[in-house]
Amino acid sequence: MSLSRLASIGVFRSSSRFIARPVFQKTAFYATRRTVRDNTPRPFHIPPLPVALIGASFICLGIGLYEYMNSDIQKFPKPVRQALRKALYYQLNKDTTLALKYFDEALELGLQSPELEPNGAPLTGIMIQLGTLQETVGKLPEARQTLKLALRHLVGLQNSTVDVTSVDLNQLSNIEQKKAVGIAQKLGDITAAMKNDEEAEKWYVWSVEHLLKSSSKAKSQYGDSDDVVFNKEHMPAWLTNTDIGASLEALGAFYSSRKKPELAIHLYLKALELNGMESCQSAVLMNNLAESYSGMGQFEEAKAWGQRGLDLAQNPNTGKKNGDKELCNETCGVLLFNMGMLFEQTKDKAKASQFYTAARQHGRDFKHASSIKEADRALKRLEFEKVRDENAIM
Repeated sequence: MSLSRLASIGVFRSSSRFIARPVFQKTAFYATRRTVRDNTPRPFHIPPLPVALIGASFICLGIGLYEYMNSDIQKFPKPVRQALRKALYYQLNKDTTLALKYFDEALELGLQSPELEPNGAPLTGIMIQLGTLQETVGKLPEARQTLKLALRHLVGLQNSTVDVTSVDLNQLSNIEQKKAVGIAQKLGDITAAMKNDEEAEKWYVWSVEHLLKSSSKAKSQYGDSDDVVFNKEHMPAWLTNTDIGASLEALGAFYSSRKKPELAIHLYLKALELNGMESCQSAVLMNNLAESYSGMGQFEEAKAWGQRGLDLAQNPNTGKKNGDKELCNETCGVLLFNMGMLFEQTKDKAKASQFYTAARQHGRDFKHASSIKEADRALKRLEFEKVRDENAIM
C-alpha cells in the first residue's frame, strides 16, 4: 500500500531537517555479534517496550481476554462452553498443546452453532484467543489464518471474497473498531515475522490510516475539499495519544527493519510529537532517531538526538514522573553505547572510548550483563585498532 495517503493526513513533516532513517526493531537486545576485527560498528536496538506493545496490540489480547474472561461464559452454548473451560484450564496450567486442541474444538463448535452471531464478541473472542496462543507458541501460519478469520467475521465478510482492507471501519462500533485495528496490527507483526513484507505493510498501514483518519478534520473550513489533516483535538474517546503513537512507532519499526529509513523517520517524529518530550518512551524514540540519522550519514544530527535522549533518560525526574524508571535505565545504557559508536564512526576514538566506558559502568550499576559484554567488545576493538595502527607506523 502506498504511503501517500498517510502523508495527506498529516503523518509526515516536510522540514529539510528531518532527513531519515530510523531504528526500533522487535528483536533481541544487543543482538549484534562481531569480533574485534570487525571495523563496522552498529548501534543497538532497544527491545519491544511495554507501552508500545500495549498500544500496538491493545485489542488482540487485551479486549479479547476481557470479553472472553469477563463475559458471562453461560452465554456460550453448552458444548462450546465445555471446550472453552478445558482450553482455559490447560492454558492457565501452561499445557499449550491441550489448550490449542480445546480452543480449536471450541471454535469449530462455535462456527457450527446457530446460537452465536458470526460477528459477535463471543465467537470472535475465541478466534482472538486461539490466534494469540498460536502466535505465542510459534505457529505463525496458523495464527495468521485464525486472526484473518476473526477480522473477516468482525467486519461481516466471513462469506465474501472482498478484501478486508477495503472496508470502512467507521461503520463498526467503537469497540469493534478498536478490535479490528488491534487484529490488523497483530497480523502485521505475524506476517512481518514470516518475512511476508507486502502483506505486513498492508496491515500496518491500513490500521494506522484508520487511527489517523478517526482523529482528523477537514483541511478546508468551507467544505470545498475532501482533504483531511490529523488533529489530536478530534481524537475519539476510545483512542489515546499512546495508542496512535505506538502504532506509528510499530510501522516505523517495520520500515526500519526493512531498510526504508526515509519512511520510518517521519513516523518516529510523529510518534514523538504525540508522546511528548518528557517520558522514558520519548528517550527511546530519540535513540531511534539518532540511529536513523547515523544510518543516513547525518552524524551531527544523530549526536544531537542521542544527547537529547541521554539527557532525558539520565534525568531522575523522568522515570519518577511516568513510573517507567526501569525503561529509562535500560535506554540510558543503549544511548551511551550508541553515542560511543557515533563518535567512533566520526573517528573520535577518545570520545568513543569515554562513552563505551560509561556504558560498561552503567551496565555494572544496573546489572545489565549484555551492556557490559558489548561495551567490553567495543573497548577491545578500539584497543586492537590502536595497537594495529601503532605497529603499522613502526
